[in-house]
Amino acid sequence: MSKSNEIIRIASQKGYNINKAGEIINPKGQTLRGSTRKLKNCVYKTFGISHNGSSRPILVHRFVGYKKFGEAAFEAECIRHINHNFLDNRPDNIYLGTYREIYETTKNNVK
Repeated sequence: MSKSNEIIRIASQKGYNINKAGEIINPKGQTLRGSTRKLKNCVYKTFGISHNGSSRPILVHRFVGYKKFGEAAFEAECIRHINHNFLDNRPDNIYLGTYREIYETTKNNVK
């Protein structure tokens, strides 16, 4: 298992959760502000948790995918934002998919 998948599982076990708006809720019930991170040509929301004395970042859309689909999220080729807004992490906007599906929908929307 990758380190990022392992830390997602640990965050869930520690009691982190999501709400319908796609915001991260910490174990105390508080909404986390998080931050953003640019990966490739996209900007994603992230949040961090402490584990073994250091802070580890988690991509919010991957955490939402895990909370929505369980272990299947780790086996999926990618976690998709249906509306192509990479900052919209509502569970209704997150699905498991393939990079081919992303390519096809992006190509069709560009025309």
